[in-house]
Amino acid sequence: MKKLCILVTCLLLLNWHEVSSQNYNKIMGKSVKKAIGTDLRGYQIFSYPTDNYGLITSFENSVLDANFICDTWNCIGINDPDKVNLNWLNINDFAAVGGGGTIELSEKKKSKVAVEAILPKIYNTVGVTGGFENDRKKEIVVTIGRAYLRKLRRSEILEYINSLENTKPIKQAFNNGTLVLVVGDCVIEDMSVTVKVDQETSIDLDAKLEISGSSVAQKVFKDASLSVGVEKISSGVYKFEVSHPIIFARLTKKQPAAGLLSDSEDFLDWELIKPLTDESKLK
Repeated sequence: MKKLCILVTCLLLLNWHEVSSQNYNKIMGKSVKKAIGTDLRGYQIFSYPTDNYGLITSFENSVLDANFICDTWNCIGINDPDKVNLNWLNINDFAAVGGGGTIELSEKKKSKVAVEAILPKIYNTVGVTGGFENDRKKEIVVTIGRAYLRKLRRSEILEYINSLENTKPIKQAFNNGTLVLVVGDCVIEDMSVTVKVDQETSIDLDAKLEISGSSVAQKVFKDASLSVGVEKISSGVYKFEVSHPIIFARLTKKQPAAGLLSDSEDFLDWELIKPLTDESKLK
């Protein structure tokens, strides 16, 4: 009986994640497309907020965890971007940035995507168990930044790759003709969620922030795919903020031949890699 209950619980959680991801993609997808004025056909749309694995992220042969080479900043030699003064939007001039449209969502839809996708991801990053259910929140205020399209600058990335030693994995894949590269993505400039939570969740968050009472505190939490700042505004009220671009969708392609990057600024001669349907395969 116990095993059956566990199985049912797991199935319910999987179903909830699938439905919530579909709702998030559907709501955000329409608004982002309207904001940037273009279709995202061929792009992989992430079903949760992530500030990593966008433009320049590299793989060998295919987009699988086992074939992962490097993520955005690591690919260009920056191992800890949080400690360096960077231009997050244009990735230190490797990205050509266009668009900049305002994302328009009703307060009801903002709350929906916050509860179904944004807060669960943030809570997971912070390390808070539970707390994102509807009945454990009293107020939610969501701010979503502008949407931008970014394209990888061919000459800049080619010059960088050619400057690398042949022992570097990305250079080896390039020389072998097996380099798979994120050549375009769609980002949201920034995002914040202010939420009033119940006492149980507040105690959990206070423990993570290592504070007591209603004093204001700030702390940054991060995992492989998200870095989020947390601030306690008052008793039971917290603000979660991602102050640099969040990758909404990405376009991944494979180089046409060994030692060649592209004859086109838009990488039109590269093979399109089909989007993943399971983000658990991301590194």
